[in-house]
Amino acid sequence: MEAPLIQPSQPRRNRLTAGRRAVVLLGASAGLLLAGAGTAAFAVSGGGYSPYQQGCQPGDSDYATPNGQTYPGCHNTALNVESGGTTNGDPNNNNTKYAQFGLNQDPQDSKAVGTPGEFSLGEPGMSTSPHAFCVSANTDGTNGAPASPKTGPESPGQAANARNGCGDNSKGAGFDANVDYYQYYCPIAASLGNPCEATSWGTSTLTGDVGTAVAYQPIVQNGLLIYLGMDDNSDNGEHDGVGPFSTSTQPWNNGAMNGSSDGGAIILVLDPMKAGQTPSQTHPEGLLNAGMGFCADGICIDGTTQQQTVYHGCNANKQVKCQKGTPQNANVYNYAPGGNPNYDPSVNNESANCNAGDAQSTSTQACGSGGMNAYRSSTPANENVEPGVQLYSDPDPQRSPAAPSPFWPTPAVYAGTCGVYAGSPATTGQIAGTKPMSVGGVPVTNQAGQIAVDPNPSAC
Repeated sequence: MEAPLIQPSQPRRNRLTAGRRAVVLLGASAGLLLAGAGTAAFAVSGGGYSPYQQGCQPGDSDYATPNGQTYPGCHNTALNVESGGTTNGDPNNNNTKYAQFGLNQDPQDSKAVGTPGEFSLGEPGMSTSPHAFCVSANTDGTNGAPASPKTGPESPGQAANARNGCGDNSKGAGFDANVDYYQYYCPIAASLGNPCEATSWGTSTLTGDVGTAVAYQPIVQNGLLIYLGMDDNSDNGEHDGVGPFSTSTQPWNNGAMNGSSDGGAIILVLDPMKAGQTPSQTHPEGLLNAGMGFCADGICIDGTTQQQTVYHGCNANKQVKCQKGTPQNANVYNYAPGGNPNYDPSVNNESANCNAGDAQSTSTQACGSGGMNAYRSSTPANENVEPGVQLYSDPDPQRSPAAPSPFWPTPAVYAGTCGVYAGSPATTGQIAGTKPMSVGGVPVTNQAGQIAVDPNPSAC
């Protein structure tokens, strides 16, 4: 954990560039994972990213976090091999972790120098350079991340997960390693007259476990799941999101459970127990499911082989109550959930100045008297992606849209088992209007003016 520094927060770089940088690194990581997966059939999906799977609380990505501060156990990149329990297509927080890798969260640092290019890494010696990580494996489970979602929003300076690293378990056979190469690099650099800009670093440790316990039942019951997640903190210490610092005087902004605004995940789930399930439009098969995707600057790309929840609106952590009439479920590419565009408020109604960009670009006045939670309260509890591929506007009110009009909201594109959708109120809606049209009794547009062909909408 970097030592806290008393300095003003760093003005953030252009979010479009930063978002692209996160996408480049996530894509590279995805390629590595897919290459190692052989000939398994994959689709592209952004669902499944979770701050808890990263060992973090949602507020750990707060753009207003003071320079130098990090949360112990929070990782900007996480790779977990765990038992395959899922809820709404997402990994359960209580899954048994058999192997973990985590790249420690970097602090924001106004003095940090990064490499040039679309994705900027902090140069060696900088506090924002990726210099510390953990890796662990254990036959009985590592006892590592995720952090518990039951603790609620954090207070400034309070770490969500006091346990650094990936976790250790003496009951099983395995190991737990924590590595910080600055422990060796920085003293040498200082002796050569080029001291590190980072002022503190961790100690490298290796713990071996020789227990005999083997946790096999979670795999028998739920199969196996691989999770790879990354957020924009990988970009030279950048933070994307609201939390205890940016909302210290506006606590009504800190009620969501979704974490960082920019980032994404890859998930592969093998569950033999579901091989014989009855196929449906939302779950065509059960044995092997996979997905990959990400969001950056209000633009999201997702694909999945099964229905998956990618965002939680009202009732998230039971802190933001649903407004009367708000649907429980919605599809991210449909900008008129339940036939009403008002149930997609961050896409249709929210000002672009209400976001989690930084202190200079974000206007609390633009969020209205109810803050971001007012938008969440009218957003369906489960925003889902469906089998197929989709491009859509980020339903999270903390998103910082970069595309100019008429490309905000992002014109949606979907093709999959639940039909075909395209457009947005500002594009196709200017031609189709808001009164749905039908051809041969089949609806072809919706109340948001999108092309919307779904012969069996009740199934999705």
